[in-house]
Amino acid sequence: MTMRACNEKDYLKRRRDCSEELELESTVEKRRIKKVDLIVCAGLVAILAVSVWFYIDLQRQKSINRDLQDQIYDLKFQLNLLNTTYLNYVSTHNHSNSEYDTYVADHQYTNSEYENYVAEHQYTNSEYDAYVADHQYTNTEYRNYVSSHSYTNSEYEEVTFSFYYIEPEEQKYGVYDLDAELSGLEWTELYQEGVFDCSEMSGCLEWYLENKGWNVIIVGGDAPFGGGYHAWLLVETSQGVYMPVEVTTIEVVWWSDPYFDDYFTYDRSFEIIQEALDYYDNDFDWWELGFCPLG
Repeated sequence: MTMRACNEKDYLKRRRDCSEELELESTVEKRRIKKVDLIVCAGLVAILAVSVWFYIDLQRQKSINRDLQDQIYDLKFQLNLLNTTYLNYVSTHNHSNSEYDTYVADHQYTNSEYENYVAEHQYTNSEYDAYVADHQYTNTEYRNYVSSHSYTNSEYEEVTFSFYYIEPEEQKYGVYDLDAELSGLEWTELYQEGVFDCSEMSGCLEWYLENKGWNVIIVGGDAPFGGGYHAWLLVETSQGVYMPVEVTTIEVVWWSDPYFDDYFTYDRSFEIIQEALDYYDNDFDWWELGFCPLG
């Protein structure tokens, strides 16, 4: 009986040891499986992140391509205009060799003809003095002449800016179309007070949108969000209805914006860039940078 009891105890001990070993192995296996699951999850997350990044980059590339297409269209239009002007000039100023030779022959003079011409056009001092006396003008006559041949700043600027705006094929409307037009645009020049600030940004963005077919008004006054004087745009999105555009961020100011109503309170408004320059001599002249700061 004693021997049998000892055997049973040994058996139970071995069985218990085996059970503990199995449990330990099971625990290790579970931990290994969990590690594998974590690695798989991490891999999936990484794949998802890369996919999202590729998608965002693709959208950005599409936006860049759209902007490039717009720039290409503008350049083609300007090139066609220059080609047409050049061809018109060539057609009206082109002369054949025979015409040139004929002109030269008609205007060649011999030495004797030249000497005769000089002799006939020599004048004595008395003749010269008489001529000067006949062609002297009083101050009143001079002022009358100057006043009749002077031009106002607006007339001068109208000629200067005759190529500033391109007549669009049709006027654009729509708040969301305007938002899409602005999407992807950004300033390539850093904000610099007195050099490139909200006034120059307003002038440049007004030029860009006008040539894209939008009716734009430049306005200025106290900043809607506080902080001093500010300039921004109002863009016509339907007949007689305007939406504000914040030029520093190149974004539509939506109805939900807390300062939306304040964007319609301003001191001055300008339909065209000449009006803005007449009121502010040194503002809105973004072209002084030497390039277009919109990218």
